[in-house]
Amino acid sequence: MTVTAPDVFARLARLAEEPDATALISCRPGSSRTITRGQLLQGCRITAAALRTAGARPGHKAVVMTRDAYDLTTITYALWSIGAVPTLIEPRAEVGRCLREIAPDLFIGEPLAHLGRRVLGWGRGHVRLPLVTGPSFPGQRLALGRRLAVHTPDADGPPWQQEEPTDDDLAMIAFTSGSTGRPKGAEYRYATLAGQLEALATLLAPRPGDVLLAGFLPLVLFGPLLGLTTVTPAVNHLAPARTPPQGLIDPILRHQVTTIAASPAVLTLIAGHCARHDVRLPSARQALSFGAPLRPRLADALRRALPHDTKLRSVYGATECLPVSAITDHDLRTAAIQPPPGHTGTCLGHPLPGMQPQILDADATGLGEIAVSGPTVSPAYHGRPDADATAKITTSRGVLHRTGDMGRLDDQGQLWFLGRKAHLVTGSGFTLTTEDIETLADTTPGVRRTALVGLGPAGSQEPVLCVESLPSAPRATALDAVRTALRSHPEGHRIGALLLHPGFPTDPRHNSKIDRPRLAAWAAKRLRRRTR
Repeated sequence: MTVTAPDVFARLARLAEEPDATALISCRPGSSRTITRGQLLQGCRITAAALRTAGARPGHKAVVMTRDAYDLTTITYALWSIGAVPTLIEPRAEVGRCLREIAPDLFIGEPLAHLGRRVLGWGRGHVRLPLVTGPSFPGQRLALGRRLAVHTPDADGPPWQQEEPTDDDLAMIAFTSGSTGRPKGAEYRYATLAGQLEALATLLAPRPGDVLLAGFLPLVLFGPLLGLTTVTPAVNHLAPARTPPQGLIDPILRHQVTTIAASPAVLTLIAGHCARHDVRLPSARQALSFGAPLRPRLADALRRALPHDTKLRSVYGATECLPVSAITDHDLRTAAIQPPPGHTGTCLGHPLPGMQPQILDADATGLGEIAVSGPTVSPAYHGRPDADATAKITTSRGVLHRTGDMGRLDDQGQLWFLGRKAHLVTGSGFTLTTEDIETLADTTPGVRRTALVGLGPAGSQEPVLCVESLPSAPRATALDAVRTALRSHPEGHRIGALLLHPGFPTDPRHNSKIDRPRLAAWAAKRLRRRTR
């Protein structure tokens, strides 16, 4: 069965209709590179030919590790065009284990990535074709692989011609970050990519002349396919929160960005810089937060830099199902102030068209695990039947993916998020969800954010609330405000201790999800010191 929705190749072919329009603007500190749609397509053809010459064949799995947006996009599109399978892995993930699971044929990346491959043994016994992109690093003498030159052509070429795959063919493997457990390779079939592109098109609603700031890595690949001029800022994808804010603000202003899409950590940098320097972002008509729930305080800070009619939304999803739902900041505030009876936590909004969330194993209050079916859902993990058995359920409507998130559905069909199932705090006769406690504590004066962790074995855990205060707030004042707020919560008396933390450890991909196992270990050590 062939793909019926507008798929990767149909969208690529559309780029040729306006070859002089800008496809990508790749930004680096102090400079930028503009690539037209015609140049992008021609670059893909040249790269595809080079890959074939080097020995890449249909069905080959190819790990791609490069920080250059143009190289990443061109190589990925070229691999699709020859029927190979690009594989994306977080450099900080358990790369060796990931490569053993997928057994890649090709390893395409910058010299530094190949150095890691050689020194740490990534893909040993599987990688038959190492291909090196990007400039050599200073003093490099070690031969790391065959050179794959990825050029930016001066002009476009002949029309794009490609035999389309079927919707069940494997298109890509995208590894989870490992922030919520061992990294797993989510399989995207061509139907999955078509579903994701359709959902993102609905979400972003591109208009002629729109310019996207892609601070969220998947949109670097999807932006051009959606017909958007895609600006890729010099985000440090290994540590997004350490990105120099000027490297985000300058491209937004210079290229008149209309759509900003990034993680809360990156959006925090943008809002903070604008506040400190009294900067406004007049061209932005929408901003979207990916990777973690958007907190009202960050939404308020962004609002001060954006035009009053800018649409600001929080998007919910995961590597295995992106996107699922979205909610505006106005609706988010309303839901927080006036939640439906029996609902706490964070409202995730209504599902996007075609997405069908369910609540599994719900208790008497409707709280259970969020599971999702729909066109954006990855049908399987690559080489992980154990993970499939845990997270994938085959139904008459397709694969139902268990997200590992706790939540509820209200009477209006909106999703509510209560935290990760793995992060439930269970004591003697009670269970606490992280989002229920934290959405209250996070709104208290002087507090940047809080994190609930449980110490001890499940069923007899001691709940501890870690508090990260704002730099300008006295720490004692922040703690007093949290204590006062907890007294108003029916389960607030369960919290055994409040601990100030200088800065929570977070996930490597978004720098937004709190690394709770590390935080719990820190809290346990801190409390042991208190009792000595």
